[in-house]
Amino acid sequence: MQAMVRNGIPTVSLMGFLAMLLALGAAPARAQVVPFKVTGAGVAEFIPLVPGQASPHDAIGTATHLGRYQAEGLVRLDAFTGPTTGAFSSAKPVAFTAANGDVLCFDYEGQVELIFVGNGRFITVWVAEFTPASGSTGRFERVVDGSFVMTAISDPFLLEAPFLVGYSWSGSGWIAFDRGR
Repeated sequence: MQAMVRNGIPTVSLMGFLAMLLALGAAPARAQVVPFKVTGAGVAEFIPLVPGQASPHDAIGTATHLGRYQAEGLVRLDAFTGPTTGAFSSAKPVAFTAANGDVLCFDYEGQVELIFVGNGRFITVWVAEFTPASGSTGRFERVVDGSFVMTAISDPFLLEAPFLVGYSWSGSGWIAFDRGR
């Protein structure tokens, strides 16, 4: 946009003014970005060891904006990426339910590593990026964006019996609430 000077006063051309109005009208709604932290522990029905296999998991813990929560999800092993590593994702969004019943949903994908810890036992370390998914309710219907990295570590288990495996997790990042609603 070019400014002209008339009688010592800067002026804007009509085309420049219209371009400025269009740009302002096309500006996205402002979002309120807030930090998000989560910790918790739960149980996976089993550790998926075959690509395409999915296992239900649950957790309880605390999280920013949720307070005390209960979570339920379904983790899927997508593919092996090495002899003891794999890619995984959420087979359905994980739903974090706050004490008042509001639900915050996330999809996730990441990498898992199987680590031998002795006596025939293994642990898994899961690192995933969580992003908001559809299905959130209550005050979380206004979540429009976000990202946080979660690390989960399983309790030791036997490969022959990878069932009802406990885990703990923690993560941090951010979520954005639409302020226009």
